[in-house]
Parts: sequence; structure tokens; C-alpha cells
Amino acid sequence: MNDFWLEFRRIQSMSSKGNQRIRVDTDGDLYTDLVTTDLPPGQDWAGPWAERPLRRLNGAELQSLQRLVADAGFADLPSNIARAGHDGFRDVLEVLLDGRVHAVVVERTEPPAPFVRIRNAMWKLAGPPFWP
Repeated sequence: MNDFWLEFRRIQSMSSKGNQRIRVDTDGDLYTDLVTTDLPPGQDWAGPWAERPLRRLNGAELQSLQRLVADAGFADLPSNIARAGHDGFRDVLEVLLDGRVHAVVVERTEPPAPFVRIRNAMWKLAGPPFWP
């Protein structure tokens, strides 16, 4: 067990169908969730996280992810990056690294490069349907 975890959530503004979340816990267990149907208004997820992870990251994958978060400049990003509007995505990336939790919310705009690099790494680790 180590002092590192991260979670990515993508929530669509007009429909819950397609909402996604990916989590790597302190043990390196990778969990994913993709909403495949419309849910009642205000409900982003069909239920809690799965009881069992999709898989466990190996040591090299976990170290690479930690290094990416530490080196990308994520901790320097503001907690909220938004553009006015009603349609689009709200992407949230929350990270615990070196005893500090930092969360960044990006709404209806392109996220900065450090956010994109970490999000894409998580999508890639999760595999299809998150990453081709």
C-alpha cells in the first residue's frame, strides 16, 4: 500500500449515458465504470463502484503513473477551469500524491496539457471502451 491514488470522472451535461469514471486505488487496483443507459435526472452513476477491480496495475505501471502525475505539473493547475454554457463535459481528476489531495474540474473547455496527459494515461490503462 502506498500514498497514491487517482480518480477520473467524465460527466455529460445533457445525458448520463456515456458518463465514465476510472479509479486507481492505493493498492494499484484499477476500477472502471461506464454508464450505458440514461439515468434519472441528477443521477450520474448506476450504482457504486464494482466490488472487484478490472485488474491490478503492475509495479512498473503504477510507478509510471505516479511519475507522470508528479512530473506533469498537475499540482500547479487551478481547481476549476470552466467556460460558460450549458452543454459539454465536466471532467474531474482527483489525485493523492505525497500526502496531498488535489482535484481539478474542467467544464465545457479543453483541459490543459497536464490534465490531458494523466487522463489519457488512465484511459489507456482502462482499455476499451475507454481507449481504442
